[in-house]
Amino acid sequence: MRLTAIILLLLFPLLAQAGPGDSVLVEEVILLGHRKTRPRVVYREMTFGRGDKLALDDFDHDVGRSYNNLMNSGLFASVDLEYDSTQVRGGGSVTITVRMRETWYIYPVPVFELADRNFNVWWTEEERSLDRVNVGGKLTYYNFTGQRDRLKLGFTTGYTRSLQASYRLPYLNRAGSIGMEIEFSNLRRREQNYLTLDNRQEFYFNPDAFVYRRSNLDLSLSYRKKIYVSHHLSIGWRQSEVADTIGSVLNPEFYGGGRTQQKYFRLAYDFQNDRRDIRNYPWKGKFLSVGIAKEGLGIYGQRDGLEIHGDYRKFVPFGKRYSLNYAIAAKYSLIRTRQPFLENRAIGFGNNGLIGYQFYVVDGLDMLIWRLGVRRELIKTKVDLGKLVFIDAFRYIPLRVLVSLQFNQGIANAPFVDGTNRLNNNLLTGMGAGIDLVLYYDMVAGVQYNRNHLGEDGVYLNLNLSF
Repeated sequence: MRLTAIILLLLFPLLAQAGPGDSVLVEEVILLGHRKTRPRVVYREMTFGRGDKLALDDFDHDVGRSYNNLMNSGLFASVDLEYDSTQVRGGGSVTITVRMRETWYIYPVPVFELADRNFNVWWTEEERSLDRVNVGGKLTYYNFTGQRDRLKLGFTTGYTRSLQASYRLPYLNRAGSIGMEIEFSNLRRREQNYLTLDNRQEFYFNPDAFVYRRSNLDLSLSYRKKIYVSHHLSIGWRQSEVADTIGSVLNPEFYGGGRTQQKYFRLAYDFQNDRRDIRNYPWKGKFLSVGIAKEGLGIYGQRDGLEIHGDYRKFVPFGKRYSLNYAIAAKYSLIRTRQPFLENRAIGFGNNGLIGYQFYVVDGLDMLIWRLGVRRELIKTKVDLGKLVFIDAFRYIPLRVLVSLQFNQGIANAPFVDGTNRLNNNLLTGMGAGIDLVLYYDMVAGVQYNRNHLGEDGVYLNLNLSF
């Protein structure tokens, strides 16, 4: 009896802290405004559901995360999570109403895109030549069957002639944890980058024939048991060929050994943990992606590459209008032999750019980049276009204007290049200041002043528009 009294006395503080007022029961979740989106898709992106008990201290945080997840899905122009705050403060139970305005899902748009790596290269180095423009059409149908699936069809002509088709279904099973995507693309072009000289791309052009052809086919499966962590496994097939002038004369290492064609299978695995609030312009949260890719499975014997890569980003808000961000990205080739020219790319391609080096590319087996920046929000508002816009999804434009300061450094390890590329195997440093404009939830445009370690500077335009 005395032992029981002692145990109760020791547990009393814990029992007192676990009172009914310290948690909130989500009695019901009501969905309004989802005309096409299936309810299970909405529930899948929320951090709580009917019958869940939320800690009172975490309630606002959980509601905010669910809001960000729904907006990051790309399915909605706006989302409001409504509830009675007095019920929340008093503990007990609460009903949450999710009021949504679906965005526009069908985008049959003409294609006018630049063949160059970025707008600044086309504007300055290529003198705004319309010969280096691709025109065509693209149909992107988001939320094709109401399951957040995406159908994409497209073609282009001009500098590059291409065909593409893909279908992605993120909720293949009832639990919404398994997804799949299949994608095919084919392209032909009359001009091809065949060499890097002084860290700039050299091109070969033939107005009477296609000098480069490529076909890709990919099938990928994804597994996402919870909301933020996902696993991706993909298998792909690659086939490409290049003109004899390039593969045999101008650069025998384009594919290696003076070959003019290449075929191989590709197997890749990627792990991703994405906890950013807004994916195209994060303000808080973190992102981690690591993966491994094997190119060439020994079937054709024309390719042998094995690479690991990683990308980590952190966003920390402070004060009322500031956010600090830092990131590190790296890749490393586990096979240390010389790789084909197009598979030996490091800084300046894809998302691996450095501020101040928009006009340069740096090849290499390995790469390391780190970034540091701070942003200040100047304006955050919503513009009502009223009757000027007949599509409800675009009638209200969320608008943010921010200033940013950025500092970047990076290095590419290139053991097989000669002295004609001075930026290889050297630490690169760039910095910039700019103004960013964020429209809707994920369309970003900016103007930046950049400077690099070579003493070169300039004003550059950046665009990140999701269509």
